Amino acid sequence: MRLFAGMALPDHVSDCLQDWCLEANVILSPLGWRPLPPYLWHLTLAFYGEVGANDADALSEQLAECAVQSPSLRLQTGHFGLFPHPMRPRVFWAGVDDAGHDKSLKRLTHCCRRAGHATVRIRSAKETAFRGHITLARAGKNVKPLDVESMLPSVPELYWGADRFSLFQSILRQQGPQYRRLETYTLKCS
Repeated sequence: MRLFAGMALPDHVSDCLQDWCLEANVILSPLGWRPLPPYLWHLTLAFYGEVGANDADALSEQLAECAVQSPSLRLQTGHFGLFPHPMRPRVFWAGVDDAGHDKSLKRLTHCCRRAGHATVRIRSAKETAFRGHITLARAGKNVKPLDVESMLPSVPELYWGADRFSLFQSILRQQGPQYRRLETYTLKCS
């Protein structure tokens, strides 16, 4: 199974981002960008890749420990960017950060990655620095470098509380991925 730990978005955040994306897609779609449907939007905490059933059970136990150790979060949007680099864009995203600037999101992400190290025995996300984001669109073939900051309207500042995260299975299909929630973990009350 192809697995990742992530957080679903509350409806009000998804709705506001969807309104913003309608405006952004008027600019991006003619340039070869494919928008992701909002039902696929989420905040990835750690990506594990292919995981066997026995390792998935052990991973789930480790993620439950992360939840017990991590307080509920206050999150916000307010910026956007491109991965891996504006000169070689492949992914267009809206950024997610701790609203309280207390690094709780980064600590939870670190714990979720360590859970993968302990059970799946691979380094998740190639150990790149965590950058909270919601993938909104993917580049088609031959997309050119973009100066999105001068082209697009600002992402609305949206705030929300997050008190749970989930282990998801990513099922790759020709028409695009589908995500199935396998387990949900409640964060400790802060």
